[in-house]
Amino acid sequence: MLQKLWYDRPVRTQLLVAVGAINLLAALVAGAVSIFNTRTATQVEMEASLEVAQRFVAATLKDIAAEGDLDRLDQELPLQLKHLRHVRIMYMDETGNLTIVSPQGPLNGSATPYVPTWFAALVRPQVAGRTVRVVTGETAPIIIVGEPADEIAEAWQDFSSLAVVWLALNALVLAILYVVLGRVLDPLAHLSKGMLRLEDGEYATRLKPSKVKELGVITNRFNTLASALDTARDENSRLYRQLITVQEEERREIANELHDEAGPCLFGIAANASSIQTIANRLPEGRTVEISRRVGEILAIAERLKAMNRALIKKLRPGPLGRVKLGELIAELTAGLQGRHPDTQIRTDIGKLAKSYGEPVDLTVYRCIQEAITNAIRHGEAPNIVVDLAEAPGTGGNGGSASGELHLTISDDGKGIAPSTPKGFGLTTMTERVRSLGGSCVVKSAPSEGTTIRVEIPVHRERKERKRAPELVGEMS
Repeated sequence: MLQKLWYDRPVRTQLLVAVGAINLLAALVAGAVSIFNTRTATQVEMEASLEVAQRFVAATLKDIAAEGDLDRLDQELPLQLKHLRHVRIMYMDETGNLTIVSPQGPLNGSATPYVPTWFAALVRPQVAGRTVRVVTGETAPIIIVGEPADEIAEAWQDFSSLAVVWLALNALVLAILYVVLGRVLDPLAHLSKGMLRLEDGEYATRLKPSKVKELGVITNRFNTLASALDTARDENSRLYRQLITVQEEERREIANELHDEAGPCLFGIAANASSIQTIANRLPEGRTVEISRRVGEILAIAERLKAMNRALIKKLRPGPLGRVKLGELIAELTAGLQGRHPDTQIRTDIGKLAKSYGEPVDLTVYRCIQEAITNAIRHGEAPNIVVDLAEAPGTGGNGGSASGELHLTISDDGKGIAPSTPKGFGLTTMTERVRSLGGSCVVKSAPSEGTTIRVEIPVHRERKERKRAPELVGEMS
């Protein structure tokens, strides 16, 4: 849950949430301190107001009593005390009802501005009221209580104004941070894209230098790494092409040796056996039966050896390579495999191709199809195999001058490849062959879902070794 809610979020979002949370915590602390100070100040103000009101009421009562006219207390007190603030002055009549002397508003203070109940409850101080006794007469004691509604309203106005200012400033700060973080973190996004391109094998990727010192170091290291990988890939491709060339030369030499040496020897064995058969036919009939049987066995073995020799020569080196169209060469290959494996249906779909794309390309396509079909039959036990080969317009990517691409797809409905199965030598060799020509080879498979191999090889391109031009990615600020 935490991974999804926090760690999967972008860095910019995490930083903005962290700053917002810190600001909110600071605002809560500041609000608590402000409420505490307001409550303390209100309490001091109330106590001072009560003290002043008590003295003023006592003095007023003394003046009225000196005049000896206590019956006019109801009229005189409101006139004398109407200017007192933050207090309520009341007296109790003969019936026990409280009569407000000053001010003449209701006790709930509805005339004051609206203040939320929660704020009033937090700020309202607990201040005991005061009592002033009338010296003579039957009038009940005068009661003075604090009325902090005005103070609380003023405090709320200040508090709400500061809250609005805080919200506006916080929104402004977060907006500025959003823009600034976008500028600061944008190079990291380009770095991430660059890493993905390196992962896809695009080693010519380069990042533009950053103006930020720390990010500049990272981009320089990235470009150095990409350059090293690019150089290593070019060197590996060159070495693998040399290895393939040497390997094919050895295959050609072995095929030539088999053709030039083993072929005549087998022909000689067959010729001598036929000669022996001819001589044996001149002998008496009783003596020729056993000789003819042995000669027949020799001839049969010689024919099998010649067939094996021809198949081995063809496997080592496709005879008409470079002399017939690539499509015809592939059709002959699939037909031969179909003949040796009649239980497997091999279908080919070959588009319009050039006669030849050069020995390296033709041989690579031939070997890929040969390896893929062999694996599908031997390991996948596939009942159906489909081979699609066509030429498509190229993009000239990967630093070459390709005018087209050969798209090869070999798919089957066999057992597939388990995820835990290590990549075999045949598939590895196939992939390296294709990569050495600047192409790509992708194998997709799942248990019981068959296997699909997609190969793309640039054709009609310059073969000389040359450094690919670096491709810049992103604006590094």
